[in-house]
Amino acid sequence: MNASNVTNIESIENLHRGLVKFSDELRSISEEIKAAVIKAEQSFGHDYPAYWRGQLQLAERTLNEARDQLAAKISAAREEDQPTATEEKKRVRNAEARLQQCNEKIRLAKRWANQVARDCDQLLGPLSDVANHCDSTLQQAALDLRQLINQLRAYTDQSTNE
Repeated sequence: MNASNVTNIESIENLHRGLVKFSDELRSISEEIKAAVIKAEQSFGHDYPAYWRGQLQLAERTLNEARDQLAAKISAAREEDQPTATEEKKRVRNAEARLQQCNEKIRLAKRWANQVARDCDQLLGPLSDVANHCDSTLQQAALDLRQLINQLRAYTDQSTNE
């Protein structure tokens, strides 16, 4: 058997520490990304549509109130004294425009929710693979490296005792 001159395994120890640290940091980063992806999916899938549904209800109430005020203004006067009700008509037009805007935002929010859900699903798959590598492949590599270090230590101890 050929004798090897193994005197320093510190660089392999450094590699082991670096591999463990890398695995831990990669795991942490992948968990942060996953949390951000889930939050984005929640925002686009639930929060934004719920917000615009609430705005739609508010716009419908505002439109009904504006129409009621216009009707009250027009019906309160005699036919020959009928007021122009310019301000009330303007409120009705503005409320109708707001209602239309809310309906458009709801339609867009549904489309965005579907697209973001697809994009998030496409991202979560590979992200899960990264997490699995952290939990299995990198951990196994660190264990194998630790075993090699222990064998080299035993060898160097044996060589120094001879």
